[in-house]
Amino acid sequence: MTYRECPPSPCLQELIAAYWSIDSAAGNALAARRILPDGCADLICDLAGASMRWVGTMTRAIVVQPGSRLDLFGIRFASGGLFPLLGAPLSLLTDDSAEVDALPARAWRPPLSGWREDQDFAARCRRADASLIAVMPQFRLNGTARLLQQLQARPVLPSAAALADETGIGLRTLQRRFMEHVGVSPRQHLRWLRFERARQLLSRRDHRSADIAMAAGYSDQAHFVREFRRFAGVTPGRWR
Repeated sequence: MTYRECPPSPCLQELIAAYWSIDSAAGNALAARRILPDGCADLICDLAGASMRWVGTMTRAIVVQPGSRLDLFGIRFASGGLFPLLGAPLSLLTDDSAEVDALPARAWRPPLSGWREDQDFAARCRRADASLIAVMPQFRLNGTARLLQQLQARPVLPSAAALADETGIGLRTLQRRFMEHVGVSPRQHLRWLRFERARQLLSRRDHRSADIAMAAGYSDQAHFVREFRRFAGVTPGRWR
């Protein structure tokens, strides 16, 4: 099985986190894969089956049992990036998916037939760039999408209540906007950000579990282990 990933055109980076593909030859024996929450929504195109699905923000890991033949092309939207295109609340897709025809984007039709005709991953990425750039003038990121981007860069994450105070829009309004743009509450999104920071630190063998817990913003090591298991389905030690 081959996995590829490519960044979008610079002008799309506020909307798109990455393009990706997975392909495997028929008859290859594929192991089950544990897919972790990444705070993003995706468009997944099954080019062998000629179907497209929106996949919403995940709050827990899933284990995927792959079939005998895979030819997938995907667009991973940045946190909050799908909402301007879809025009529907992302809470409709949380831990779920929907056919594109059942929940069409407002002014963008993913070019499935073109992607099936393209000969390689790079050509599919170029076609995705062109189709999205063509509709970009109709969409603008609002303050919630920019807040989501800023949160990822903050060295210390606030609580949901503190974030509401900082923005001056009130906790209830903040919760509604997060449910629209991400599909989860501010508290849930902040929990995922801490988990993701911890997951990245776990990849470095020189970090002790207690140090990772502190660096990621957990109250103690037990809190870190509980939260990691909730998102990943396994303990930090087993993941590492």
